[in-house]
Amino acid sequence: MKPTYYLLFLFTICIIVGCNKCSHKKSTEILLVEEPEMVNEEVSKLLKEELKKIDTSTIIVIEQDSLFATSMIKDFYSRKKYTVTFTDKGELTNQGDTLLDILKNAAVYGLFPVDYHYYKIDSLLRSAKDSASRKFDAVKLLHADLLLSDAFLTMAVHLNKGRLNADSLTLEWKGGQMDTNVVEILNSALQKNQLRAALDSLEPKNKYYQGLKLALRNFQYEFKNESWDSIATRDSDSTTFMARVKQRLTKSHDYFDEFTGSDSIKLVKSIKNFQCKHNLIEDGKIGKLTFKALQRTKQDYINQIMLNMERWRWSRVPTEKHYVWVNIPKYEMKVVEEDTLVMRSRVIVGSPDHQTPLLKSTIRYFLIYPYWTVPYSISTKEILPILKRDTSYLRRKRFDVLDRNNEVVDPSTINWKKYSKTNFPWKLRQAIGEDNSFGIFKFNFENKYVVYML
Repeated sequence: MKPTYYLLFLFTICIIVGCNKCSHKKSTEILLVEEPEMVNEEVSKLLKEELKKIDTSTIIVIEQDSLFATSMIKDFYSRKKYTVTFTDKGELTNQGDTLLDILKNAAVYGLFPVDYHYYKIDSLLRSAKDSASRKFDAVKLLHADLLLSDAFLTMAVHLNKGRLNADSLTLEWKGGQMDTNVVEILNSALQKNQLRAALDSLEPKNKYYQGLKLALRNFQYEFKNESWDSIATRDSDSTTFMARVKQRLTKSHDYFDEFTGSDSIKLVKSIKNFQCKHNLIEDGKIGKLTFKALQRTKQDYINQIMLNMERWRWSRVPTEKHYVWVNIPKYEMKVVEEDTLVMRSRVIVGSPDHQTPLLKSTIRYFLIYPYWTVPYSISTKEILPILKRDTSYLRRKRFDVLDRNNEVVDPSTINWKKYSKTNFPWKLRQAIGEDNSFGIFKFNFENKYVVYML
């Protein structure tokens, strides 16, 4: 049996998550309970009442925060007979405290606390007990418990699958990515008192992801007391500008006073070291690319590491025995068989204006000596101006001209000067052969972007 090859494209994108539809909102209510022994019972009653009337097909909003794992939250609490999970008699339990600490330090995982209701939960818990009356607000405790459960379930999926829909050019995270076994993971973690270990177990285990996670931790530790702004503009006064450069390099620990020589020589050597660190030409001058690198803030570096961690959560190391691995930023393709690299090749990918999307698919078949149907933009912007001057171009390059019915037309009967970028009813198709722009082989695989390999 011939091996099936799986194809993976890697890419890095910025993370922006939006919620564009809120179908159900929780009103602000107050239910005060005086006796601590009665708090759990009252919160459990509220849990049962609220969850039974929730429509899991809608987006539930609690305290202005959307729940991502609505259906699983309903399943989770129904299995527990609607008992309170993370508080006891109005106070946060040890497991609740552990989870809150995990959410507070979500950056350790390359994630953001705000995505997991941390600030809202912290506020609810701080205000759940009235300091004057000593009474507990059962509604706030209810909301805190729901948000904590949603936070764990959501973070579990984000760590295992990523925050965004990877097979897309749009930056949208879809709750449908959630696996039902996440509820089992939460239940097991609670029983074993291992919430942190449960989340850690869901992360990618490969050395690349773990290396990024370590780099993020080290970077945040090294610069916990340092911050710097972007050098947005150049000063007309070179002395003032170079003083700002020195200050910027000092803040990011890239200026080395131990270098020998005068202050200006030390600065040049430090700039060269900075350029080496950023894979730039080491000339000690603030050129265009070096200036651009100096514009990066502390948060820019953190975001870059976080985004690359997200990329590994999407792609993982393939588990298939035979696969093709395309690294888009590196312009490189690898063919792997039985854990052995059998081929490595440079590849051409989309430009920044027409980016190659991240995707995973299966190579189903390939074509030998395929036709090349010229894209409309190339036909009108590049080839049409040539045809207006020299119609023999079509013959030399072996192009056929097709009409709207895909019938071949004699190009000598066409007045090319009549047509333009907005008026071009013809389709250009290059004949098969070794000089065809598509070459000899075209590999096809299912994807919604009409991406292929040659």
